[in-house]
Amino acid sequence: MDKLELSIFDLSPIAMWIQDFSGVKTIFEQWQAQGIQDIRQYLLEDPERLHPCLATIKTIHVNQSALTLYEAENIEEILQNFAQLHTEKISVHHAHFFADLWNKEKICSIPAINYTCTGKQIDIQLRANILPNYEENWECLLLTTENISDYQNARRFAESIFLNSPTALWVRDYSHIKLLFNQLKKEGVYNLEDYISQHPHFVKKCFENIKNIRVNQSLLDLFNADHEQDFFQHLWHIFRETSQQNFHAQLLALWDGKHQQQRECEYQTVHGDLLNVHEKLVVFPDSQHNWDTIQIAYTDFTKRKTLEDHLLYISKHDQLTQLYNRTFFNNETFCIQTPQHAPISCIFLDINGLKEINDLLGHDHGDEMLRRFGKILKNAIKNTAYSASRIGGDEFVILMPKSTQHHIEALLRMIRFELEIDQLKNPDLPIHVAIGYATTDDHKNIDEILKKADQTMYKNKRAYYLLSVNK
Repeated sequence: MDKLELSIFDLSPIAMWIQDFSGVKTIFEQWQAQGIQDIRQYLLEDPERLHPCLATIKTIHVNQSALTLYEAENIEEILQNFAQLHTEKISVHHAHFFADLWNKEKICSIPAINYTCTGKQIDIQLRANILPNYEENWECLLLTTENISDYQNARRFAESIFLNSPTALWVRDYSHIKLLFNQLKKEGVYNLEDYISQHPHFVKKCFENIKNIRVNQSLLDLFNADHEQDFFQHLWHIFRETSQQNFHAQLLALWDGKHQQQRECEYQTVHGDLLNVHEKLVVFPDSQHNWDTIQIAYTDFTKRKTLEDHLLYISKHDQLTQLYNRTFFNNETFCIQTPQHAPISCIFLDINGLKEINDLLGHDHGDEMLRRFGKILKNAIKNTAYSASRIGGDEFVILMPKSTQHHIEALLRMIRFELEIDQLKNPDLPIHVAIGYATTDDHKNIDEILKKADQTMYKNKRAYYLLSVNK
C-alpha cells in the first residue's frame, strides 16, 4: 500500500486490520485437491475444521482505532495477545464467513465476540475484503472490526425480557401472508370474506405460510410443551378445528389493516387439555409494510372460564335432577316465541305420590325418585332440540320447538319406554306420572298451550288419586 492509502488507513475512525490469509487459501486448495467440492458444506458439517486455518492467519498492520478498541499500546501488544483476543468458540457463522471468502462474495461479514488486551468483552461486526491484486493468494486482506457492543447488549436485554417474560409470547413472520394478500388485491379481490367462502382452502394455505421465529418459556409452559420443537410438532393438535375460526377472524382483521387485535380463543395443550386464552396480536411498527415481525401474547383465563361456566350451569339447572330449572324455563318460553321455532309443543309431567313417599319413606327416597325421573327425561329427549325443566317439587315441563302432535306422541312413547325400563330396575318403588300436553297447532300462542297442558296434567293427576282412593 502506498503512503496516501496507509495514511487514510491509519486515520480511519473504524478499527482496521491488514492480515495475510494466504495460509487459509492454501489449506482450502488442499481440501479441494482431495475432492472436497463444497467448502461451505464441509465446514458446516464440522466448524472445528477451521482451527488449522485460523492458526495460519498473520497480522501485518492495524490502525490506531484498532489499538484503541482493543486497549493496546502498539501492534506488538496486539500480536502478543492475539490468541486471547479471539477465544470465541468456532461456530457455523465462522464457517459461512470463510466460505463466502472462498466463493468471492462481495460482502463477507460476521458478528463475533472478541476481548481487549485488558480482558474486556466486546461485540464486533467483522467485515473482510480481499485487496486488489491479491485475489489469487490472499496475502493482503482488509478487515474492519466495528464495535457493536451497545447494540448487542440492547438486543440481549430485549431477548432476555422476551424469554423471561411472565406473559406467554410468540413471534411469527406473516410476510408470506402479506404477499398473498397483495396478489389477491392485484387480481381485483376486495372482500376477503367472500373470497374465503369460495376458496376455503385459503385459510389453511395462509396458516402453512407462517414462519415461526421464537417462543418464550412462558408460552411453552402454557401449552405444556417440553421445548420449542415439541410445541411446533403439535401445532395442528394445539390449534383445534374450532380455533381455525379465530385464525379466520385474524386474517379478516389484517386484511382491513388492523395491526392490533385481541380476542378470546379456545385452544388445547400438547396433552389435549382445554385452554381458554385472551389473545393479543401486534404487528410491530417497523414491520407494518411487510408483516415480517408479529408478536402474539396469550393470557390464560381457563380457571376463570371454568368457574363462569359452572356458575352459568348452576344458574340454569336443577341440582338434584340436572335438568333445567324454572329460571331457564321462563327464559326459554320467551326465546322460542319466534316464527322459526313454530309450531311449538309442550308436555307437563307430575310425579304422582311423591309427597307420600317423602312422608312415609323419607326425603332420601323421594330425592332418588326425582333423580331417576330426571335421567328418564334426559334419555327420552336425547339428540333432539327439546328441553326438559323441573319447575317445581314434582313438576316437569318439556318444551318442543318445531314439533306437532305427531312429535308429542313419539316422545310420549319414548318416555313410557324409559319408565318401563326404570320399573324393571326398581320394582319396589315404581314411578307414576300424570301427563298433559298441547301444541300451537291447536292454540294461538305458547302461553295458551302451557295453560292447556298444565290443566290436562292436573286433571289426569286427580284421576290417578281418585282411582287410588277407590282401590
